[in-house]
Amino acid sequence: MSTRLSLLVGIILASAGIVLGYLESSLAVQINGFIALIDVVNSILLMIAVNHSVRTPDYVFNYGYGKYESLTLLLSAILLLGVLGFAFWELIQTYANIESTSGNYSLLSFYSFLTFFVMYGMYKYQLSSSKRFRMPILKFDAEIWKMDSFIELGVLANLLLGVILIAVDYNQLAKQIDSLTAIGLTALALRVPLKGSKEALNQLLDKTLPDDIQFEIIAVVAENVNEMCEFKSVHTRQSGKDIFVELDIILPYDYTMDEKYAIEKKMQKQIQSVYPTAISRIYAVPCPKDCIMHGIRKCPVHLFKKDNNE
Repeated sequence: MSTRLSLLVGIILASAGIVLGYLESSLAVQINGFIALIDVVNSILLMIAVNHSVRTPDYVFNYGYGKYESLTLLLSAILLLGVLGFAFWELIQTYANIESTSGNYSLLSFYSFLTFFVMYGMYKYQLSSSKRFRMPILKFDAEIWKMDSFIELGVLANLLLGVILIAVDYNQLAKQIDSLTAIGLTALALRVPLKGSKEALNQLLDKTLPDDIQFEIIAVVAENVNEMCEFKSVHTRQSGKDIFVELDIILPYDYTMDEKYAIEKKMQKQIQSVYPTAISRIYAVPCPKDCIMHGIRKCPVHLFKKDNNE
């Protein structure tokens, strides 16, 4: 739903920006419309990726289908970089052949003012959706809307300055500043795809989750350290909204299947209380009985249970 709304709003803003920028001879407004049009293409790619990535893990892709999202983020970033690079070159050419005539900057200022509030509202909505569903692709879309709203502020400031310059009969200067603004804002728009492509590459390369998330998972293990002989390792990765966690632990050799299952379910529930979309797998192996010395068992788990029972 949120990606479809993003797509619809993007189409409206892109069409209006391109048409108004062309009719009123504002290169900044027109290029901003082209940037919005690129975002529409990105949104379509994101919708296709979301439809694929929401599928649950299966025996073919047991880590889920989230790589569709990562691949889409990378492709959309490359597309945006390429088109914006071409637009940047066209802006230089336009500046070299600039005309002195200017359009109705007052009308464009009113349009830009309304557009900013729409863009910023979409940013807040997509950010809220990304936190609710824990989907990186929605967070990326939110970042695009955030950057677009900042770019729109630059366009608005440029137009308001143009209104003043035109009022004092400095039409050519207003046109030059408008073109320079378009160049600067196009360069600014490159920041989001560069950031998104880096995160996409991390997921495509199966990079583990950030340290702060892993520390929270290890904190869950620490709460249950007295119920295991040893904690060996943790392996994590993310696929779309799903966070996959694998824990390797050692349990007493004489634990029953029921006891092993109880520990696993308890830790899985605790991990999901922190990360609701976490899919955890706990691999438990029996201890090598090295806690038996001189015929006396000194298993830390059994000693802990004995102390608690007493």
